[in-house]
Amino acid sequence: MAGSWNWADLPDGPTALIADRVLAFDVADYVRFRAVCLPWRRCSAGPREHGSLDRRFHPRRWTMLREELAAPNRRSFLNTSTGECVQVDLPELHDHTVLALTPEGLLILLHKLQRTTVRLLNPFTGHLTELPPLTTLLSPPHHHMLMSGIDRLERVFAAWGSGVANDDSTVVLCFYKLGVLGMAKPSDDHWTLVKCRFNSMGAPLMLAGRFYCVCLHNGLMVLETSADQPPRLEMASQLNFSASTIGYSVHLVNNCGELMLVHRWCGPLSPVNRVGYWYDAYRVDLDKRKIFPVNSLGGAAGRVVFMGMHCSLLVSLENFPSGSITADTIYLGFDIAERAEFKVGAYHLADESIEGTSRYQGRLVPRPHTLVDCLSLANTV
Repeated sequence: MAGSWNWADLPDGPTALIADRVLAFDVADYVRFRAVCLPWRRCSAGPREHGSLDRRFHPRRWTMLREELAAPNRRSFLNTSTGECVQVDLPELHDHTVLALTPEGLLILLHKLQRTTVRLLNPFTGHLTELPPLTTLLSPPHHHMLMSGIDRLERVFAAWGSGVANDDSTVVLCFYKLGVLGMAKPSDDHWTLVKCRFNSMGAPLMLAGRFYCVCLHNGLMVLETSADQPPRLEMASQLNFSASTIGYSVHLVNNCGELMLVHRWCGPLSPVNRVGYWYDAYRVDLDKRKIFPVNSLGGAAGRVVFMGMHCSLLVSLENFPSGSITADTIYLGFDIAERAEFKVGAYHLADESIEGTSRYQGRLVPRPHTLVDCLSLANTV
């Protein structure tokens, strides 16, 4: 019988190699690895010893859920690659409100009392990053809105579509309801305002470090930066469907690294759709600058979209219990009007049929009882 092995005595070289492999897969596992013992922690890089925008330490596979927990500063996080769910204590939420979760898994926070102090928080490493004050980005007419109640503040200043640019040193901050887009590095003392007129009836998106949004009458736009020109929005693709400002919205989705969009619109009734709301999915070909309709989200096991008015999440069925969600389906968030008004819970792309809601009809679901409720609430602003 072989003797027991003291893993704390593992040589530094193999320990460091294992740490690098663990970090390459998931920062949450890396944090657990470093917590095992002092020798392992000594052989692995501390997350706070590196810049907050270092992508190696970003919880990019995790999304924050919104159901109420017993501890007010505790949040649940779901790993969309494995289905694992963990609870994390975030003492920063005692005096900050959450404006958005970035694609990198970072939280955009606004100080509840100071109201102009905006920060980035890595929920798994605790790394808190100061960003320039909002007064350097917002025009004076918007300043009084910062004094609104917390609930209204979270809605008006919701910052979905924000994230880290592909230079790994710049933060893009988007207040789409205000038509405000800014860029800054953590060391800057002010934000650079980007002129934009994007449509507020749609969800912008950061994908692979690039900001995309839909501009009314202009199509799909991308934020371009260069050394010799100021940052600007340029056409990325035309839209080949008719868009009006009544009863429609356009939602950008990260489909496993590929950009897609969902066109939500009012139209005719059909035997399988008696409410007249339609959700057409398109694949975006950035090389050809065109969009192409699809009736499947792809994936060997199938994929689904949980779509809110201002943010969306795509997950694969292989990570969740069989029968809990249906492939090639768009599930609606609680902030989409027809969910409450017409009881539209989901839309099946294959046959264009409508599925009714669960027993929760309104926006508030303090204790979700199904996986669909939980993920639908996570994308509700």
